[in-house]
Amino acid sequence: MPCPTSRPTCAHAAAALSAIAVLALTACTSGGPAGNGGEDGGATAGTAAPSAVALVEPGVLTVCSEANYPPFEMEEGGEMVGLDMDLGREIAADLGVEMKNLTLAFESIQSGAALDSAQCDVAISALSITEERRTVMDFSDPYYDNEVGLVTDGEDGIGSIDAAREEQARIGVMQGTVGEDQARELGLDAVQYEDASTMFTALATDGVDAVLDDVTAIAEHSRANPGFVLQETRDIDDQLGVAVRQGSTATLEQVDATIDRIQADGTLDRIVETWIPVQEN
Repeated sequence: MPCPTSRPTCAHAAAALSAIAVLALTACTSGGPAGNGGEDGGATAGTAAPSAVALVEPGVLTVCSEANYPPFEMEEGGEMVGLDMDLGREIAADLGVEMKNLTLAFESIQSGAALDSAQCDVAISALSITEERRTVMDFSDPYYDNEVGLVTDGEDGIGSIDAAREEQARIGVMQGTVGEDQARELGLDAVQYEDASTMFTALATDGVDAVLDDVTAIAEHSRANPGFVLQETRDIDDQLGVAVRQGSTATLEQVDATIDRIQADGTLDRIVETWIPVQEN
């Protein structure tokens, strides 16, 4: 989900494999899109002039995310937390505003509908940067690199992706994610789920034979399911980015400025270490 050489501080999701191996393998102003389309002015490193970025709600950066996709976003104690939420707060801080999270179905986020309807200023929801999505939204520079893994409930499950295909195993995937795309490319019998929690529950209750998903998400859900076993991982050209409504130039420039800052000063590394403790050096 390899780090580009131009971004040496970028964390690699393959690091989560080490963690799961121990855990499992051994066991705008008020207007709508038109208002944002009229943004002018650019962001400087760190902060932007308040008038440069039009917000859906003045004085607030509204961030759309899925409700439950740990470690990127999840609810704890009535508050949304996770890697993506920390990133959103950094962007809001550079803008000099508060961050507000709006949880939505992932399909409405990845389709661009939530941004187009001005429900939020940015979408930060472990969104893979793809050419298809670029047709409906604009992306920031990547902030995370990803890979997928095949996980089963128990060591006696499907032993590899090739075996899953040959045995026509039922493989759980989350709708609209890179896991679904990879399952299609690999010729797997994919069973779609709208959210990660339901998908991993299906794995634990024999609703599917295995799950194909981000290794970070697999590691997180394995904390509550020590019987989960990561059978195989696949490196893929998959980077996560922050999405904005198409044409929202000032917002995009500010997001990129924040990403540049937190990579340079070590904040991004600290955020990743908080939510994905084991990293690859």
